[in-house]
Amino acid sequence: MDTKKIVDEFSRIKNLGFVKSNRSKTNDGSIGNTFEDHLGVTENNAKDPDFEGFEVKSQRELTGSKISLFTKSPSGPKGANAYLKDNFGRGDAKFPNLKALHSSMFGNRWNSVFETYKMKLIVDREDEKVVLHIKDNNDILLSNHVHWSFEDLQAASKKMSSLFVVFAASKKIDDLEYFHYNKAIIYHNLVFDKFLELLEAGYIMFDLRMGVYKSGKSIGKPHDHGSGFRVDKEYIALLYQTIIEISD
Repeated sequence: MDTKKIVDEFSRIKNLGFVKSNRSKTNDGSIGNTFEDHLGVTENNAKDPDFEGFEVKSQRELTGSKISLFTKSPSGPKGANAYLKDNFGRGDAKFPNLKALHSSMFGNRWNSVFETYKMKLIVDREDEKVVLHIKDNNDILLSNHVHWSFEDLQAASKKMSSLFVVFAASKKIDDLEYFHYNKAIIYHNLVFDKFLELLEAGYIMFDLRMGVYKSGKSIGKPHDHGSGFRVDKEYIALLYQTIIEISD
């Protein structure tokens, strides 16, 4: 891990002033993608960190959106995503014969799904797993076997062991978006027990984004659009032992 190198690279990119977005869409992803392009990072969803041992995340200053921690399909049972989609999903708006399921799940409350089901994450420390409980509106338990093992979650979270979050101001010139990367925060040493605590408290959520392929050879098959664990920006510091802020 080379903290000095990534700090030096941030300073170099910051000194460029406003740089043109390398993506056509205006979203949080374009900020991160453009910054990583300037770092020389190839866009990927790999299990390893992005740059010099750091996972790199980027957002606009003062944005209210959440930070994605990592994606992780359930540890079990086999085919859990397809099971959830087929049993608790609804017909896609464009292709009603194909089911989709998009829902956010929390550890501190039940979340309604299609006003028909409700879902909640339960941290089971005895069996060392996070279990998804699903009930109907009469509180009848429908499912409690979809789960993530602590072992799998710890392995997935290693990518986030050291995190570099960069913030940017933005403006538009001739309908093109430009970013000025002007602040960064380094987070070192993610504590897994803190991850579990924040999950139980509802500060970390799991977003299920199960759709379907609507064309091609995989039509009708499950398509995970990036289901994963996300945290509110203001709570991410609670996950780490060491925090270093870089600004003017």
